[in-house]
Amino acid sequence: MRVDRYTEDAFSTLSNTIVDKAPYFGSLPLQNDVFELFFKDQNGQAHSINLASATNEQVSTLAESCSIAPFGRGAQSVIDDDYRKAGKIDLPNFAIPFRPEDTALGRGVREYVLDGLESKRPIRYELDKLNVYGKGGFFKAHKDTPRGNGMFGSLVLIYPTKHSGGDLVFRHQGHEWTFDSASAALSNGNTAFGYAAFYSDIEHEVLPVTSGYRVTITYNLYFDDAETASTSTRSIAPDMSDFAHRLRHLLDDSHFMPQGGYLGFGLRHAYPVEFADNFMPVHEDVQHITSVLKGSDAVILRAAQAAGLQAQLHVAYDCRVYSKEYKRLVVLTTKVIGGEYAPGQIWSFLKNQYGGVTLWPEDDEKYRVERAVHWVTPRTSAPRGKSALATYGNSPSVEHQYWELCLLVGVGPVGERTTKENLRQNTEDKKYEVGYEWLD
Repeated sequence: MRVDRYTEDAFSTLSNTIVDKAPYFGSLPLQNDVFELFFKDQNGQAHSINLASATNEQVSTLAESCSIAPFGRGAQSVIDDDYRKAGKIDLPNFAIPFRPEDTALGRGVREYVLDGLESKRPIRYELDKLNVYGKGGFFKAHKDTPRGNGMFGSLVLIYPTKHSGGDLVFRHQGHEWTFDSASAALSNGNTAFGYAAFYSDIEHEVLPVTSGYRVTITYNLYFDDAETASTSTRSIAPDMSDFAHRLRHLLDDSHFMPQGGYLGFGLRHAYPVEFADNFMPVHEDVQHITSVLKGSDAVILRAAQAAGLQAQLHVAYDCRVYSKEYKRLVVLTTKVIGGEYAPGQIWSFLKNQYGGVTLWPEDDEKYRVERAVHWVTPRTSAPRGKSALATYGNSPSVEHQYWELCLLVGVGPVGERTTKENLRQNTEDKKYEVGYEWLD
C-alpha cells in the first residue's frame, strides 16, 4: 500500500521498538548431590550415577542404556543418523532430585523469558526426556514439537560431564546466537548445570560433540493458566515498554492515520494449533491463542489493550484470482482451515464459509481506506494443505502444529481512536465476486 513518507516513518519507528530477545542461557552452580541420576537400562536393571564426578566408564554405561533417539517428521517418528545422532531414555525410566522452578533458574526463566507483566503467570515444568550425545553426536536444525496449547517453551539442562563441542545454536527472525554449553557446565571448575530456556518455536540445533559425552535433560514449559487466563483482565495494567510509549505517542498525533484503519502485525512467533486425525482443527477460531502469546507478540497485545484499542488474531491466506486482471489477494479470517485446499475454490470458500475479508489493493475500486491494514511488521501466511504439517521436530505429532498468525489492531479516526471495532466481514465483502481462481 502506498502511504506518505510521514506515515512510513511512523510505522518504521514503531516497528523498531519491537525487540526479539536472545534465548536465556548460562551456568547454574549447585551442590554435588543435585547431579545424581537414577535410571534403568534396557534390561530393566536400576543404576545410579553422579554426573558431577562420574568416570568415563560410568557415563559410557549410561550411554549404552539408551535407545536411539528419533525425531519427528509430521506424524512419523524417524531414525536417521544423517539428521540426528543421539541416545535417549524416556520417563519413567529415569529420575533426578532437582526442581528448576525452586531455584534461581526458575526465577530467571520467569523474569527473562516471559518478561514484564507475563512474568507473574504460573509456569508448569514438565520433565520430558534424557538425551546422551557421544562423540560425533548432533541434532540438525529443528523446532521443538508443540505438546499442547499452553506450551510456550523448552528448558534444556546440560550436565557437567567431561566433553567438548555440542554447542547449541539458535536462530530466529534473522538473528543467531551460539551457546557453548560444555564450557558453561564446567565453568571455573564448579559443578554446574549449563542451561538454555527458549521459546519452543525457535529453530535450534546441536553441533557435533568432539569428545566425551554430552548428557542433557529437557523440560517442556507451559503456562499453567492457559485454559483460564483472560487477556482482557490480565493485560490492561499500565505497560511501560518502548512499544507502548511509541504507540500512545502516535495515537495522540493528528497526522497519524487521521481517518483510522488497522495496524497489522505479523507475529514473530508461531503457535500450536490442534488438529484431529482427519487434519481438521479442533478449534477453528484462533482467539484462544491470545492467552499464550510469547515475547514481543504479548507486548504488542498488552500495549494495544492498555491504550483502549481493539485487537484480534487473524490467519492470512494467499489467493490468486482473476477479476478484470490477474491479482494476488490476501484474505483475513479468524479461523483455521484444515485439510487440503481445493484448487480454484479457496477465495470463495473463505469468503462464503469463514467470514473472510479480502484486503483489496489500493488501486482497486473496492479498496476502502477505513478498512485498510497497514503492516508494521511483515505479514505472515497460513501453510497450504496437509503437506505443510510434515515439519521437522524433536518428536512426532499431528495433534498440534505450528501456525503463523497476524494481530490486527483497530485505530479510530482522530479524536475517536478507541472506537474502531475489530475487522469483520460486511455486506460489501459478501457480495464481491471474482471471475475465477488459479494456483501457482
